[in-house]
Amino acid sequence: MKEVLKNIIRQKKGSIMVETVSVVLLLILLGVCCFSLVLSSFEAYQRLNDSRIKSGELRIASSFIINKIRQNDVAGNIDVRPDPISGNNALVIYESINGENYATWIYHDSGCLMEALVLSNEIPSPDVSQKIGNVDSFRLDFDRENKQIFFSVGIEGVKPYNGIIKIRTGQRE
Repeated sequence: MKEVLKNIIRQKKGSIMVETVSVVLLLILLGVCCFSLVLSSFEAYQRLNDSRIKSGELRIASSFIINKIRQNDVAGNIDVRPDPISGNNALVIYESINGENYATWIYHDSGCLMEALVLSNEIPSPDVSQKIGNVDSFRLDFDRENKQIFFSVGIEGVKPYNGIIKIRTGQRE
């Protein structure tokens, strides 16, 4: 009789251990699945947030260029010239402030769209320039015959913003 009781107790102890181990393994598996789900959701959020930030930078740069051109579209105030810093095309806006003639240069340098306000006979430099936004590429072309300025600003991983602005006035002579 003692042997039968010992066998029954051993069987119960063995089955309890198997059930306990299987429940613990299921809980560990569930925890790993939940952790991987949280991790992949976080990575997706990071990608969306990075894309939103980059799109915001492009919208700021594009809007800045469009507004500057529209505000200064008067006879001879707008031109596209190679900037002395990088050699790429830059938007140059001429204006008179308190009797002094100034030139506002909008150009691309070191991954940033920059703006420099200098006297019209001076050239811009990075130390007198203000950052407008982070952009990886900036292209500017002036179709003088059709009085149109084409621009493109881009950041890696986001579709570039392109625009054509028809101006009412001609170039500076």
